[in-house]
Amino acid sequence: MNSTTRLLQLAKLQIRQGDVREARDLLAEVLHLHKSDGPWVEAARMYLQCCQELEEISLVRPLIDQAFEFLRSGPSESLQAQTETLVASWLLAQGKEEECEGYIQSAITKATHSRDLPTLASALLIQIITHTLDPASYGPALLQLDKLDVILGETDQPEVALSAKLFRGYIYTQKNQHDKALEILWQAYEQAKAHGLNLFTVSILAQLARVHRDQKQDDLYRTFAKLAIKGLDKDKLPRLYKMISAVCPKELEGLEPLHDFQVDETSRLVREKTKGVIDFKNQHILYDLALLFIKNPGRRYSKEDLLQIIWNQIYDPDMHDNLIYVSIKRLRTLLEPDLESPRYILRDRKGYYFNPQSVVQFHRLEEVSL
Repeated sequence: MNSTTRLLQLAKLQIRQGDVREARDLLAEVLHLHKSDGPWVEAARMYLQCCQELEEISLVRPLIDQAFEFLRSGPSESLQAQTETLVASWLLAQGKEEECEGYIQSAITKATHSRDLPTLASALLIQIITHTLDPASYGPALLQLDKLDVILGETDQPEVALSAKLFRGYIYTQKNQHDKALEILWQAYEQAKAHGLNLFTVSILAQLARVHRDQKQDDLYRTFAKLAIKGLDKDKLPRLYKMISAVCPKELEGLEPLHDFQVDETSRLVREKTKGVIDFKNQHILYDLALLFIKNPGRRYSKEDLLQIIWNQIYDPDMHDNLIYVSIKRLRTLLEPDLESPRYILRDRKGYYFNPQSVVQFHRLEEVSL
């Protein structure tokens, strides 16, 4: 692996982690070392991405002038397609959709002819973006997304694949097909986590917030909005911060959730409205005990009941009284905001029970680590 390849890979990793300013400075070194060749085009593409995120798009103009000169020099068909895709991206960032369309059509034709699948995928994605700007073009955009999915099955481009899912989710949201939107966005979220794509993760969370807002599910809207904002630094990613703040206003951070608990049985996560996500780690017994209470509010459980249901044992006071006492105490420590005045796990003469006045919501919820 030569030095240029290492620099490009490092810059890509920095972009994935959201360190776009560092990536931009590193890419400037590559652009200085190369003049109008394959590595230069790749570096220029990522440099444009960084400048977009930093809202410093004017810095790209000299590179675009150089790209035009490169095209006039008659490079290979594949390099022409890559360069035209770069120019199209820049034109789209300038809001020049009509000029962008000419370059992107040419890039698609040349990439298809030269069997340059990575460039073809990138070019198709840009064309899809232009379609999503007009609701009347959602149909063609979905057809192009189907075509792009086929191409992505033959080339490893996680960023393009995730972008495609985000735009598909956006279209479904705009068409009020919320179930489809949620399904595709959760697929994207899992892929983003697997590849360590932090920029995509916060964008996906923001889209999930948008879907739940449109469905008037205010508590879920608040939850995902806060997670999206939490994962952003407005100084490091000013463009993305503005976009997501428009969907997830900062003042949501101060609002109290509508539900006392949110439970995701698939991921085995429990969130209390003031304590946040409850960390059960490997405490499977306590998790099962919590779920038993939360799913059956108001139902009394005697010591005999708990031993049989949770431990699958027959109650023996000498053996089990201390076990139950300690387990309930540990569970209260996890769930209760105030141990001196428990409001969830209660007890009367008939046994332990979960406060039926508590409001619980069961849904799919994952805590994101950024």
